[in-house]
Amino acid sequence: MLKLTAFIASIPLIIGVNAANAAILGPYAASCQKGSQTPAILVHVEGLKNRNGTLRVQAYEADQKVYFEKGKYLNRVEMPLPSEGTIDVCLTVPKAGDYTVLVRHKNGDSDREDGGGFSGNPSMSLMDVALKHKPPLKASTITVSNSVLDIKIIMKYIQGLSFKPIASAGQDNKKSEVTR
Repeated sequence: MLKLTAFIASIPLIIGVNAANAAILGPYAASCQKGSQTPAILVHVEGLKNRNGTLRVQAYEADQKVYFEKGKYLNRVEMPLPSEGTIDVCLTVPKAGDYTVLVRHKNGDSDREDGGGFSGNPSMSLMDVALKHKPPLKASTITVSNSVLDIKIIMKYIQGLSFKPIASAGQDNKKSEVTR
């Protein structure tokens, strides 16, 4: 009876570990497992408008000259969106240091339908989007050590005359980072 009780009690642990491991997406998923000593960023994407199209996650050096510049990314994962489940994408970076992360949800034929998000979840106005302004470097910089840094990026979309999270996301816009 004791063995059966111990087995039943361990089921949530077994399921939890497997579910956590299975939820990490992208070709670098192994680098974001707990205990990894590889400098990496585990990006938790929240507030998607829908599950259509593709998701692009890019890491850049936190350098005024190259951050969020077209083609200047250090690492990139582009993939079709899964129909369900959490969206946790792993990106490796070359070494410990300061970086920025950009997420783009390409979900329609026009750029107006696309969503975007940045590390640090900085505020962006519709005018910033229209004029293709980048968020301030300081507001979007994250520091990665020789382990995995978990960050949350809340997606924003054009809604009327605003660029903001979808109301149903109901998420807090505060910067949230955790090192594993």
